[in-house]
Amino acid sequence: MNRLLNLTTVFILTWGIGRTQSFDFRAGIPPVTQPGYYRILLPPPVVGRLNAAKTDIRLYDDQNREIPYLLTQKQPGEHVQFREYELVGKTTTSVSTQLVLRNGNKTPINSLGLILKNTNLRKKARLSGSNDGKTWYGIEDDYLLEPVSNNQATSEAKILGFPLSDYEYYQLEINDSLSAPLNILKVGYYTTTSEAGNYSDIPGISFTQRDSSDHKSYVHITFPTPSRPDKLIISVQSPDQYRRSAELGQFRIQKQKRNRRHRFFETLRSFELHSMDSLHTVLLPNQPTHDLFLIIENQNNVPLTLGSIKAQQLTTELLAELKPGESYHLAFANPAVGAPTYDLVHFKTKIPTNPPVIQVHQPVSVHVSSGSSPSIFTSNPWLIWLAIGLVVAMLSYFSYQMVTDMKNR
Repeated sequence: MNRLLNLTTVFILTWGIGRTQSFDFRAGIPPVTQPGYYRILLPPPVVGRLNAAKTDIRLYDDQNREIPYLLTQKQPGEHVQFREYELVGKTTTSVSTQLVLRNGNKTPINSLGLILKNTNLRKKARLSGSNDGKTWYGIEDDYLLEPVSNNQATSEAKILGFPLSDYEYYQLEINDSLSAPLNILKVGYYTTTSEAGNYSDIPGISFTQRDSSDHKSYVHITFPTPSRPDKLIISVQSPDQYRRSAELGQFRIQKQKRNRRHRFFETLRSFELHSMDSLHTVLLPNQPTHDLFLIIENQNNVPLTLGSIKAQQLTTELLAELKPGESYHLAFANPAVGAPTYDLVHFKTKIPTNPPVIQVHQPVSVHVSSGSSPSIFTSNPWLIWLAIGLVVAMLSYFSYQMVTDMKNR
């Protein structure tokens, strides 16, 4: 009985591994002529079939060995940078430290940033402004510089806020009458710049428009393959002057009691179409779709005539080291597969900054096993139910034998 139990356990584990390691799609990669790192550009038919985190994808060589990669995707965001002011003068006495800074272009500012060595002291400070560096006017007279616990670095940043000012010179005076002066490393300001994401077009989309009697226009946008659009760009051809409310979303089906189905509209984005903008950009959440619906509220106006609709996805690439003379392919699309763990993530700085880009062949729907040949269960789904039935029967038999043995004892 123990031998049968062990065989059953091995059977179940083997079947489970075969299920979780298989992928639904495969895409070939053109051979390379030079060894080195390459950026493998993932097209919309590949990205649209990945999970939200884009972790269910693997790169294999011609011997089905897994090749490490880094997934790169430039997201839109903000970049914060510290910029130093020109230090005109610094005076240290037994009672105070005075710093004179120059705001050369007289840009209106409302804060100063201090980078100073970690300390456990509390200091009072005041700030003055001047147009010529000689006559000073008070701005803030009661700053309290308190220590901040920082176990990650030997310095810390402090922000001093004040009313918006455009003086050319600023004087910061720190009271040192009760303790030694602070070790101030830098004085400046923080700038925040917006960084646009890197997008690629999703080709082959089309749309149809239906203007209904309820003063609304329904625009059906369809994609040739499952896609994950991150941005939609809409242009309006006519009229010349317009301002309309619009919603972008999907129609979904919800199952209810007694096999009834409820059709409803799920709004992804609400926005306004305005003639002041020649192109209307709508950012979308990261979710797969075959189609989208744009609903425009016309009220008593003439329906809009749309010129074009363009969809884009964030440019997604796999950064990997490839060799000439070998063939590579991608295996992807399996929600049960977790994220891979590669040593390559620790050596990002050693990878060239701008390696060449290679395209990916059109994906095909096949089951590709990770590190082994395809399982018979993936190619014959009815065998899964047969296997489940056999497992239930064996477990029932084992339970009956155990109960019988206990009674006999």
